[in-house]
This record gives sequence, C-alpha cells and structure tokens, in this order.
Amino acid sequence: DEEALTAEEEALKDLMRQRRLAVAQLRADYEGRRGRSRGLEAEAAALAHSSLDLEASALPAPILLEFEVPNGPLGPGKTVVTKGPGGPIRLRLPQGAAPGAKLTCRISPKPEYRIEVPLGASPGWMIRFQNQDGEEVAVAVPQGMQPGDSFDVTPPALMVRVPDDAKPGDYVMFSHHARTSDGPSDRRDFYRACVPEGLQPWEHFAAILPPPPKVGSAIE
Repeated sequence: DEEALTAEEEALKDLMRQRRLAVAQLRADYEGRRGRSRGLEAEAAALAHSSLDLEASALPAPILLEFEVPNGPLGPGKTVVTKGPGGPIRLRLPQGAAPGAKLTCRISPKPEYRIEVPLGASPGWMIRFQNQDGEEVAVAVPQGMQPGDSFDVTPPALMVRVPDDAKPGDYVMFSHHARTSDGPSDRRDFYRACVPEGLQPWEHFAAILPPPPKVGSAIE
C-alpha cells in the first residue's frame, strides 16, 4: 500500500529530525561544561559527528526489480535510472544488455558462504557451523537440494540507497526495525555507514546487520 508506505517514511523522517535536534542539544549541553569529563567529551564528539550524517533509506535484501533498458544514452558507467520502492534507483547494466530488453535485477550483498549439502541431509534440514568469528551459524537446506549439491548463503543485510547529495566517503544514517531471535520488533535501530568508493547517488550498497540479541540477554 503506497499511502501506508509514504506515511511510514514521513514518520521516519520526523523521527530522524527529532534525533538530530536531541543530538544538537546534547552537544550544546556539553559545550557548557567542557572539560569536566573525558568520557562525556568522547560521547559528545561522536554524537555531534553523527548529527552531520546524511539521511538514507534502506530496505532488507534482496530487492527485486523488473525494468526495461532505455533506448536513449546511458548514464556514467553504463547505468540507468528506474523507479524503485524508495525512490529513483540507479542500476548498472549487465554486459550485452540491449536497448528495449526487459531485465530482472536482484540487489543483494555478495554471498558470504558456500555450503555443500552433507550426506543424509534433505531440504529443510538445519546445517550448523562456526564462522570466522567463532559464532555459530545455522542455515536451512533449500528446496531442491540433495547431498553433494552446493548453495550460497548471504548474511542478513540492508541495501542502503545512496542519497542525492552523498559521495564516496560520506557517512549516512538509516534505520530498520530491530531484530530479535523471535523476529522483527516495533523498535527501530539506527545505523551509520560510509558510502563505498565508486558509487553514485541512487545506487545501493550492503550494510550487514549485527546478529540479534539472544533471548534474556541485555542490550547495551
């Protein structure tokens, strides 16, 4: 529903504006008592820096789009601009894309793991392993897979849309419904990330989400 989506986007923008005002107030309060606490100084500096971040929109990966290659001239780097769920989206065309061709684009992070289905496993079975950080990862065997087949595993991520005035090296701020081990919650978490090199406004980059807190654990 487009009207509901627009209302949610406006509410989110208002929430971000309130956050920036609160940050500015914290900075002003800090300036009035500079030097009293080194810890406060570091916190105020970080908050003041975040208040300068550009606002960005972000959607859970993957984003699937169908579009038609235009007949006119292409943008820098063989890109096209099409309508997306959060506004205009800039897409890089695959090699050999012909004008007038209808394409389906999948915007998602690169796979982090490639898993081979072990003997005795079948679709729906959970495969558990430890990643490089020593954390346990559990993934389900996809439908149609059988022992000996391999499949890619992509970490939970948001695809962040580069704002209009952003350039590589700029920091952007975005939010997402907080995740728990039981699924999404009503609370929103705020994140910040640096726009990678080589990206233009309206392109997307992946922001890998941290693992949800375990049930009963404290959130810092």
